[in-house]
Amino acid sequence: MKACRQLLWAALVMLPVLPLQAQGPDAATPAKQDPYYEAMKNIRLFGQIYQEINDRYIQEIDPEKFIRAGVNGMLDRLDPYTVFLEEDGKDELEIITRGKYFGVGMRIQIRNGYATVGEQPFADSPAARAGIREGDQIIEIDGKSTKGEKISETAHRLRGTEKGSEVVLKIHRVGEEHPLTFTLLRDEIKVTDIQFSGMIAPGIGLIRLSSFNRDAGEQIRDEIVKLKDQGLEGLIFDLRGNPGGLLEAAVSVAENFVAKGDMIVFTEGRGEYHRQDYRARKDPVLGSLPLVVLVDGYSASSSEIVAGAIQDLDRGLLIGAPTFGKGLVQTVIPLDRRGEAQLKITTMQYFTPSGRNIQKPDVFNFGPQSVFLNSGDAANAQTAAAEEETEFEEDEGGPDAPAAAAEKKTESKPVKSYLTRNQRTVLGGGGLKPDVEIKQASASRYELALLRRSMFFNFSLDYAAAHPQLSPDFSVDDALLEEFHAFCMAKKFDYKPEGFAELEKLEKNGKEGGYLPQIQSHLQAIRAEFENVKERDRLAARDELKLDLKMEISGKLFGRDQYWKAWFAGDSAVIKSIEMIRNQEAYNKLLGHTKK
Repeated sequence: MKACRQLLWAALVMLPVLPLQAQGPDAATPAKQDPYYEAMKNIRLFGQIYQEINDRYIQEIDPEKFIRAGVNGMLDRLDPYTVFLEEDGKDELEIITRGKYFGVGMRIQIRNGYATVGEQPFADSPAARAGIREGDQIIEIDGKSTKGEKISETAHRLRGTEKGSEVVLKIHRVGEEHPLTFTLLRDEIKVTDIQFSGMIAPGIGLIRLSSFNRDAGEQIRDEIVKLKDQGLEGLIFDLRGNPGGLLEAAVSVAENFVAKGDMIVFTEGRGEYHRQDYRARKDPVLGSLPLVVLVDGYSASSSEIVAGAIQDLDRGLLIGAPTFGKGLVQTVIPLDRRGEAQLKITTMQYFTPSGRNIQKPDVFNFGPQSVFLNSGDAANAQTAAAEEETEFEEDEGGPDAPAAAAEKKTESKPVKSYLTRNQRTVLGGGGLKPDVEIKQASASRYELALLRRSMFFNFSLDYAAAHPQLSPDFSVDDALLEEFHAFCMAKKFDYKPEGFAELEKLEKNGKEGGYLPQIQSHLQAIRAEFENVKERDRLAARDELKLDLKMEISGKLFGRDQYWKAWFAGDSAVIKSIEMIRNQEAYNKLLGHTKK
């Protein structure tokens, strides 16, 4: 009901304001297309419809759900990024914007029905100081069970509004007979989204960033300084899987790589959101050292701002898979005086230094159901513009690019070409295409089934508890792999190969239809053959399973850095990046650098 009142207040409070804004010589007879008059009229209409249905409809209406359905219906006609912020979303946005919060300093995820510590707690946080570990299962917070609770609800309970406030956790830990109780005092937690920073080969460092919070630029700068102190000769900046964050943070991060005064990005919008240029305001801490940026189909928004600037300015190479293609900027508007209700609205689009808008073209609906003014004309204009563009075909997507597969129809359209600083040709049309494209290996069906059941995670907890003296350079041999398979069998892991569901459906239909006895022998033969398929898939996934086990066990025993190092060791994009940094002739040739 509170949210309902906030939404209604946000709409109705505009009524006395809008007519004043429309005052002028002809205010008494407002023009048909006067936007303020039209807004006032339709807000009143919305309120009348809401009131009449609420009062007269044959079924009693839930006011909050009904008003929210109306709001969501309006927003759904715009774009996927214009949304009304619920409490959960607002909390997360505030953490990203402020770069800090009051809490205990750990990331959690749902495992086996409970909130579980997903990685080692933040350094020097209350959780770390208390000795909480990765894999610890939080079964109670302040005496209340967390079983079946949404991850956002558990996170909200762990956080607080005051530094020094107390929270009591009851934790189940593998190897401990009874639950452990921890009393923690909340502290100010400075958010860092740097998942890894370190040297992965002689002279070559890697920094992996998972999102762009307010302090991302400064944090990246600090890590580069540390790596340079260790003899850094070339940097790999990993933005794979990074969905973005704050525009200002993207600019701040890019300033670590590009020359002072260089254009990083510019934005353009409608009305008050005129063009704004964002240039580097300081000298880059990386200097002129070789740079590779890793991207994939999950790299979006702020990730694409940074990667696009690096590519357009020929500052470094992009390696990986085509990026997601989100080139829109949102502004958060408070809907009440307290800021308890907020609306995140797409207000601008951004462009890389060469002028590329990397937004996928089909984000706005200009079809028959469009709510945009003159949408038919806009659609015709888009078609005409596309016909004028040069005949380059962009390979938009790839096996690991989310949502790109849904945009297949845009692949056949010609896309516009642009020139980088060194006169290299790059393409628009949605997303960034890497300078060196690497086809990422996708997980097998067998591996995915194990991941969904958290088998690697759960086994590694038991194994780490039983082998605390294991060396960091351990290898996953056949004996360890068989021990893992035995664990999976004990946990009743049931793998269903492709097509097995159809067999089960046929057995069910035969039983319900009374003809199962007639086909039973044939089904048994097919089932026996599926057992052979299961074994074949298991053997084919051996290398994948060994890598997963190496990563998870390393993470549990030696921390997240060892987890990532185990992954990078078999990562084709990282291996290629190291090769390019070491081969300066090939590196410079791809960037169009001329010999001096």
